[in-house]
Amino acid sequence: MSMTWLRNNLEANRLPAFIRFHDIDRQAGQPLVFSMRWMALIALAAFLPTGSALAQTVAPTAPPKPVKTPTQLPTPTAEPENPGAYAPPAPRELEGPSAADVGPVQKHFVRDSTTDDLAETEVNDNASLKIQEKIALDKRISVPLIHDVQNDGSYSGGDNAALQYEITYLNWGAVTQEQLLARRGHYFTITWANDGPKADFTARFEYREVKSKEVVRTLTQNMPGVSGATRSYFAVTDKAYLAYGPVVSWRFTVLKGDTVVAEAKSFIW
Repeated sequence: MSMTWLRNNLEANRLPAFIRFHDIDRQAGQPLVFSMRWMALIALAAFLPTGSALAQTVAPTAPPKPVKTPTQLPTPTAEPENPGAYAPPAPRELEGPSAADVGPVQKHFVRDSTTDDLAETEVNDNASLKIQEKIALDKRISVPLIHDVQNDGSYSGGDNAALQYEITYLNWGAVTQEQLLARRGHYFTITWANDGPKADFTARFEYREVKSKEVVRTLTQNMPGVSGATRSYFAVTDKAYLAYGPVVSWRFTVLKGDTVVAEAKSFIW
């Protein structure tokens, strides 16, 4: 921009409206005299946009967020005493495995699963051998089948699926090693029949084991209202089996009252 242009515009008063000057205190025909400082300001104002363009939209400032003071935590207190809530687990019964360890199959068997005092057992159990029992064998009551299985890991059944199933059936539901040990034992399934009138009987199983030698132990099962074929289940399992071994000789008797009406026994009884 030349000074001539600025002077001509000043004299003709053709500057923008917001910087336009009016002749107030000068004589006609006499030019205005400005210092160099004012000339620079006026030259800058000539190139500025209009007043409307200078207006800038300023976003309203959001009020400052209140500072949250940390909440004071309550003073920790000791947990109230409740002896029942943290009671130690109940100790396992020493008499035998629990119902969960025994399994659903073994519940049908009359079992001996605990160890005992051999001297006392020999006195109590063997004393029954010296008693003269009443024997009146009834031909209408028979014992046609005695089936035994040793579930101790040594019996595999070979390639016979039916024999393999017996072991699988006895161990069904066992997951832990403890449960498998509780099912280990010698199982007897005895089939017998009453072809006479319906009556109440007692099935008795006497047996000797390998390690306890001549000690005789006895298991009994009440059989009410027997008519036709039925079965009795006996087993030596768990701690008794591990301590004394499998059954080496046995005798099965059916009693009606105090009278033996049928019996079956092993060859070396």
